[in-house]
Amino acid sequence: MRPRCIKCNVQHATWECSANERNEDPVCINCGVKGHLSAWKGCKALPVIKKPSIRQPGKSYSADTKRKEEKTVEKNMETTSDEVMHLTDLEDSLQAPREVKILLQEFPTLLEATRRCRQGKTKQEKALIVLSALMCY
Repeated sequence: MRPRCIKCNVQHATWECSANERNEDPVCINCGVKGHLSAWKGCKALPVIKKPSIRQPGKSYSADTKRKEEKTVEKNMETTSDEVMHLTDLEDSLQAPREVKILLQEFPTLLEATRRCRQGKTKQEKALIVLSALMCY
């Protein structure tokens, strides 16, 4: 996308424009009206951003900062409780492989049974394979 010159309304940058003398009848490239350039602040095609008033009646600075402090304290409490929840989830996740390891140490035939379960076609066959491995002990 090439920029348009605000002096002559041709697709080139303004600093590359060959029109060095002042244009007596400029045309706005934003709205197409003759009489002003596109950089004019009074152009109707330019959006006017209305700033809200900074002063809000009924609010004091101390009341506003107090609310902000309360919000930050609440956010800090939420993040610490989330971190505690994540740690307990992590501990549970780490506990599961430990339990599987202990189970396989107590019943070494379970590992062979899981390999044989791949050959089973139904859930009932797989359950029978696992139960027969457990019955050996």
